[in-house]
Amino acid sequence: MRHVIVFCYIFTILIGVSALTIQWLAGKGRREKNFSVMKPFIGMLLFMNLYDFIIYYSDNIMGGPKNNLLLSIGDCFIAVLVLLWLRVIHSFSEEPAPSRSVQFAEKYVIFYGFFWLAAIIFFPEIYWLRLIIDLPLIVLLLIGSILNIQDSIEKGAPGGLAAYKVVITFFMIVNYASYFISESGVLQDRDTPIMDITIFYWLIINIANMVLLYKRDFQNSYKAEPAVVMDLKDALDNVRIKYELTKREIEILEQIYNGRTNTQIAEELFISESTVKAHIYNLFRKLEVKSRVEAVCIVREEKEGKGKEYPKNKAAES
Repeated sequence: MRHVIVFCYIFTILIGVSALTIQWLAGKGRREKNFSVMKPFIGMLLFMNLYDFIIYYSDNIMGGPKNNLLLSIGDCFIAVLVLLWLRVIHSFSEEPAPSRSVQFAEKYVIFYGFFWLAAIIFFPEIYWLRLIIDLPLIVLLLIGSILNIQDSIEKGAPGGLAAYKVVITFFMIVNYASYFISESGVLQDRDTPIMDITIFYWLIINIANMVLLYKRDFQNSYKAEPAVVMDLKDALDNVRIKYELTKREIEILEQIYNGRTNTQIAEELFISESTVKAHIYNLFRKLEVKSRVEAVCIVREEKEGKGKEYPKNKAAES
């Protein structure tokens, strides 16, 4: 079982590093609120995975004595993680002002830090003092997340996003409770310490983050967008406007696109072959091409929506 847990720790840490890298690359140069708050959360989550691994390695591999102080310090880190998570779920609402739960969490985490430090310095043996301040934070995590999830559902947010919030919130609460219970010593006589299975909660949280990042930043890149094909007459009309062609030049360009020779064009339009050549010369000059193939490519690109943009003066006239 120890080998499985160690493997899970290493795998989870690798996923956390990957998620942080993806978040950094995807958010580079972007100023959306979700990108700015997601990075600290993923970074703190990775740090917690490493910290948990240190505790597990010390207790089970090195055979060291159980250290409640390490668990208590871990509580402090999770308190910060709770604040960062509340900021993340609020960022999805795209509201500029922080929610009440975020505002309260920011103030409470500061109080938490001072109270915890005072308890460690002045009352190190009274461990329940450090446990009491965890309860309001667990309740805040639960209530704040439920209110946010309910609000996002009412506003018609995607179901996948709501599921993501539920998964992260649930396993963060379970993980926080594991620290709380383990530090209290309630289940001290169990064969398998409750802290040994916290890695599986972190693993699920990290996988949920990777799924979200994939759907948010990369899924659309792998979807082939269907080509937008325009009607030939509309494409020719766009070419006429862009290159300032005459009605006769457009008629000849259409014949060229359909593969007609100069003789066939002359017969179709009831004009002489020399006149056709003169129009083709002017047409090529305006299109800045040297062959029929290049002229056909301009029309084809326009049909597929790949034609060059309108010059500003011509766009205004059209």
